[in-house]
Amino acid sequence: MNFKIITLPKPEIQICLHRDRSEENQEIVRITAFVVDSASQELMLETVAQFADAGSAGRFVSDFSIESGRIFLEECLNEDGIVIIR
Repeated sequence: MNFKIITLPKPEIQICLHRDRSEENQEIVRITAFVVDSASQELMLETVAQFADAGSAGRFVSDFSIESGRIFLEECLNEDGIVIIR
């Protein structure tokens, strides 16, 4: 699987996973979400996960769930000190 969108309920946020290759030709998955913070600014949260092979990257995208999305969102928000509108 190369692409997946998951919608989190409450707050309704879409998280996009996109499998790709880095400039160094390594398998990566970009995980991206757009959120609106408490100051009404739209922010993009993104992280990149690197994998040893295409199979591992594909399984990661396939297995990514709503719970995985909640964890990703929570970690990004905590790391950057962002408060979102709920």
